[in-house]
Amino acid sequence: LGNLPYNISTKILSTWCLNNELCVSKMILMFQKEVAERIIAESNTKNYGRLAILSNWKMEIDKIIDIDPYSFSPPPKVKSSLLVFTPKKKFYKLKDPKNLEHITNIFFSNKRKMIKKPLKFLFQNFEEVSKKLFLDLNSRPQNLNKLTYYKICKLYEDSIN
Repeated sequence: LGNLPYNISTKILSTWCLNNELCVSKMILMFQKEVAERIIAESNTKNYGRLAILSNWKMEIDKIIDIDPYSFSPPPKVKSSLLVFTPKKKFYKLKDPKNLEHITNIFFSNKRKMIKKPLKFLFQNFEEVSKKLFLDLNSRPQNLNKLTYYKICKLYEDSIN
């Protein structure tokens, strides 16, 4: 249970979500509302990105409530949101969580560009990979759902070993 420092909350959350040793039954955390919206975002929305993909890999995340600044003394300049993180019993197995971070970084460093470029950067056989995963190379990173990123990561791990 915690109110994470807003300026480093995304870094702390990413570290926890990618940690294979994290052993919790539940985390209840408060974030700046805009960050919380990025954590729970779905594909094809403006808030969807790396944070949603990393956070949702091994965690079920539910938004409990938005909290107005006047609830605090002194009141901050931003709204807050309370989120509950519950570890998933089943999640997509990856060899190294750092690879998921690497993959999402490459895709979302140019969020408005088409996915052909990052796929080409990651895979020599990028066209084969796109066919295997039924990807439209003209799609943008925010158009791919979370599961697709986990599958891309798995194929990437297989290609580097």
